[in-house]
Amino acid sequence: MATLPIISLQEVTKGFREQPLFAGLSLVISEGERLALIGDNGSGKSTLLKIMARLEDVDDGAVSVRKGLLSAYVPQQESFPPNATVAEVIEGHLAPLGLPHSEIARRVSTTLGTAGFADREQLAESLSGGWRKRLAIAAGIALEPDCLLLDEPTNHLDIESIQWLEEILDAQRCAVVFVSHDRYFIERLAQRVVEINRRYSRHHIASDGSYSDFLEHREETLLQLEQQRRSLANKVRREVEWLRQGVKARTTKSRARINEAHRLIGQLRGSSAGETSRAELEFTSTQRKTKELIKVEEISQSIGGTELFSGVSLVLSPGSRLAVVGPNGSGKTTFINTILGNLTPTGGRVMRAPGLRTVFMDQARTGLEDSKTLKEFLCPHGDSIVFKGESIHVAAWAARFLFSRDHLALSVGALSGGERARALLAKSMANECDVLLFDEPTNDLDIATLENLEESFDSFPGAIVLITHDRYLLERSGSSVLGLLNGTAALFGSYSQWEEALSARRKRPSDSRAAAQEAKASSAPDARQPKKLSYRDARELSMIEARIESAEKDLETVRAEIDSGEHALNATRLSELCHKLTLQQAEVDQLYARWQELESLQRALSKGGA
Repeated sequence: MATLPIISLQEVTKGFREQPLFAGLSLVISEGERLALIGDNGSGKSTLLKIMARLEDVDDGAVSVRKGLLSAYVPQQESFPPNATVAEVIEGHLAPLGLPHSEIARRVSTTLGTAGFADREQLAESLSGGWRKRLAIAAGIALEPDCLLLDEPTNHLDIESIQWLEEILDAQRCAVVFVSHDRYFIERLAQRVVEINRRYSRHHIASDGSYSDFLEHREETLLQLEQQRRSLANKVRREVEWLRQGVKARTTKSRARINEAHRLIGQLRGSSAGETSRAELEFTSTQRKTKELIKVEEISQSIGGTELFSGVSLVLSPGSRLAVVGPNGSGKTTFINTILGNLTPTGGRVMRAPGLRTVFMDQARTGLEDSKTLKEFLCPHGDSIVFKGESIHVAAWAARFLFSRDHLALSVGALSGGERARALLAKSMANECDVLLFDEPTNDLDIATLENLEESFDSFPGAIVLITHDRYLLERSGSSVLGLLNGTAALFGSYSQWEEALSARRKRPSDSRAAAQEAKASSAPDARQPKKLSYRDARELSMIEARIESAEKDLETVRAEIDSGEHALNATRLSELCHKLTLQQAEVDQLYARWQELESLQRALSKGGA
């Protein structure tokens, strides 16, 4: 059944100063669709979202919305009233709707429960970045809007929270338009992807389907654009040759051809101007041949009396790639600071190669110096930077990271989030190192820069330790994974294996045992007048507890081997063990389910005979 449009943009133009962000852009949002907006930093994605939310006016063109449309806009940076509780934040969003008190109370209770807030009186200002983001999104959903507009909704969320968000949004009946650089998130949610970019004729391209479908469509589009540019370049070359013939040619050719030649030259310049520049990311290594850059033996770490992890053993060698994953607060950043030597482990030891050189880009971007100009930050002494033994002027170096000469005079504190991230990358890449350590490097980076970052990781010969919620980057760049959860630590061959193990651990045998014991206990009153099971079922019931005990022992044996770290750098063996863990867990769950089934059957027969 065809869906009806709810927001329509016709030939819209929006710009700041003299340069438009986009011009002649037309886009229609329909009921219930899932639309992802992507593009380079500064391309106008957030501005376009605000236009849809009727928070920004357009310079030209028309914007129309369906009469009575209720939209909910969740900005990239959330803000809450001072001293407001989480319940009051939701109530404040609902107040303008004029709903009955009972309906507001229902929505507040339902929304907070769905979002995972156990304490409705908790102050919003006291929440961590991830929970603040959850609250902002929950407040938008509580409105039950016709259209939900989200700007970078996965920022500050850990992977578990992103998966929660995917489930919540997938269940919404309203249209959802979201700006994101999280490619897995886009892949799983989007039904249509729109890229904002001035290199396209209408400053955007749209593709139905998922992100992978969009990539195929974009490749075809760029190929067509390149063919058109080459054809235009050939025409221009012929016309330029004719123009160079001078007066003689112009006496035999019409003035119209001269005008057409100049028009073609201008068109070619315009097509070249629309091409997107990419940051040149390349990390340099000391080329150290030491086999063990960092060796960790049975380390544990506690903060404030709480054990974050224990028994971690691994070796980082040249070429090693280690991703550290786990919920917010599980100790990921603490682990990096421990192996760097910034924190002393509470148990075990960390050995670092003599003269080890590291580069650490932390989540808070603490290496940035806001009071300095970009030039002073990138090049504190003189005007040149030495890179791979070559002296490069600071302006040329900055240009590699998409900074103009005008940027050099700006203070670092005045830069945008994406510019600050690129500035720190530029600073980091000027230093040779043995180990790169990144804590959430994807924050504020657009997809094009992320793709470059991934390529630079591939070519770096040293070791890399990575913390990120970007699952696409995890799959591509993390050859082994250290998973932290509730004070435990385990090594896996890939991120997907960690996800499988995490899913299996959520189904703890103790949960199934409790259910089975409850079923057994509830049947006791009827045991006074039993009616026997069949011989085969009765025999199976008498033996099933022993079978469960044996299966659980086998499960714990496999889990212990994974957790031991013995196979930390053996991806093949880890893969086999994780697969075995999944199968063994399934056997345990099946046995408990059969136990409950037999107990229920016995209870039903007993009641029937009473």
